Amino acid sequence: MIGRSRTPLFLLMISFVLLSGGTFAQTVSNANQWLVQAHSHNDYRHSRPLLDALDRGFCSVEADVFLVNGQLLVAHDEDEIRPDRSLQSLYLEPLAARLRKQAGPAAVPACPLTLLIDVKSEAESAWKALSSVLREYRDILTVFERDDVRWGALTVIISGNRAASLMMSEKERYAGVDGRLSDVDLGLKPALMPLLSDDWTRYFK
Repeated sequence: MIGRSRTPLFLLMISFVLLSGGTFAQTVSNANQWLVQAHSHNDYRHSRPLLDALDRGFCSVEADVFLVNGQLLVAHDEDEIRPDRSLQSLYLEPLAARLRKQAGPAAVPACPLTLLIDVKSEAESAWKALSSVLREYRDILTVFERDDVRWGALTVIISGNRAASLMMSEKERYAGVDGRLSDVDLGLKPALMPLLSDDWTRYFK
């Protein structure tokens, strides 16, 4: 377990996620050798965003996004924002094309894919834009309901500035919430919060 983003973070999942800190922890020669515990952090900074990770068997990637004039643009900082680097063009469209071609949108692949979206903009407006965009890919996405999860080929989780209350109020959504350790006592079900992240230094030396 290694930190990610601007502060070290502690990640908890049913299976632990290994963060690569922006570099690939391991290269595999066989695409069938899935690295189910590997996560490509700041994936969009690679020369081939998403594709480098998939070619090496990674099952989880992360993209930071800003909402700019109604568009979800991928960047770590505002000075890196470019209009041609949208969440759809770098991640959602390539993933949808690959998953729909492989075995049909309803099939869950051998390596269920996770797209962690770290929101850098204001939470609620970004979630409303994300919700609208994700709906266009609902045939490949995991569906989160209040008391249930219907697993799809691709699972989206919202991190960073999370509109958790707004998301919680929705009966059906196409993304889960990246929780905090303090959220454990709230008794939230995995249907809302399938992942936990927090600042490592708040709990450990």
